[in-house]
Amino acid sequence: MTAMEHSRRTVGATALLLACALGATACDSGTDPSPAPPTGAATTAGNGTTTVFTTDRPLNGEALTRAAEQLRHRAELLGLPHPEVKTDGGTLALTTAGPVGDRLAALTHRPVLEMRPVLATAPVGAAPAAPAEGDVPAQWKDRFEALDCAAATSPGTASPTATTAPADPGAETLACGGAETSGSRSKFVLGPVAVQGADIADSSAARDQNGAGWQVRLHFTPAGTGAFGSLTGRISTLQSPANQLAVLVDGTVLSHPYVAQAITGGEAVISGSFDEDDAKQLAAQLATQSLPADLHPAATDS
Repeated sequence: MTAMEHSRRTVGATALLLACALGATACDSGTDPSPAPPTGAATTAGNGTTTVFTTDRPLNGEALTRAAEQLRHRAELLGLPHPEVKTDGGTLALTTAGPVGDRLAALTHRPVLEMRPVLATAPVGAAPAAPAEGDVPAQWKDRFEALDCAAATSPGTASPTATTAPADPGAETLACGGAETSGSRSKFVLGPVAVQGADIADSSAARDQNGAGWQVRLHFTPAGTGAFGSLTGRISTLQSPANQLAVLVDGTVLSHPYVAQAITGGEAVISGSFDEDDAKQLAAQLATQSLPADLHPAATDS
């Protein structure tokens, strides 16, 4: 049942849908304690590939074990065949049955997911400039009017590079939206973060059963379930656009559906213009939020 519907004044906005109940949590498996290959970033033996990762401060003990499982689980969700992770001296060695290819960046990037209430919005590139919908706080009026998102690159979940640096989660902020189905783009004044990546227990990619494309299903933690229910209940009674919820990844608004009622089931779906690779990559990254932020491929031994 749809609990958030498209804003009638926003063509092509993606929708955030209510699912029925909390879903399964991320898979668990033990970490192989045998030593990792001593060579650097990527080596290939036969049809398999081994990539060695490290962090700025070497991990040990429980932190190393947790990072190994998160890396293995992310590789699995990204579709890499038969991933295994071995640990040695604070490094992680990921071995897969096939090449890593262009998924190397996706293995290490930790996206910043935020859900913020919309305070005001305006289309980008309209001639003459369209007035803002909603109430722009006085301290943001000049900067909001000057904000030019027309040349911004669509966030595209396949890219680890944020188009806009994430703002202070406790403060209001300005943000640009990605290109929508119609090709239009919007800019926003947003309230403080109400739900963030740490509130996601698990996520997965699946085909959108209500139309073409793919979607990312979010499963909230108990704390996230409460925060999401409180947020959606509060804004559902407001006038547009204050009844819209902005979903941001790395500072860019991916969707801004309006909320029809409180959503308390502990699960939601981001549904829109994802292709299969985009949906699987974002789901894999959101499902493994505790992967160390400074994880990177090790330099190749020379």
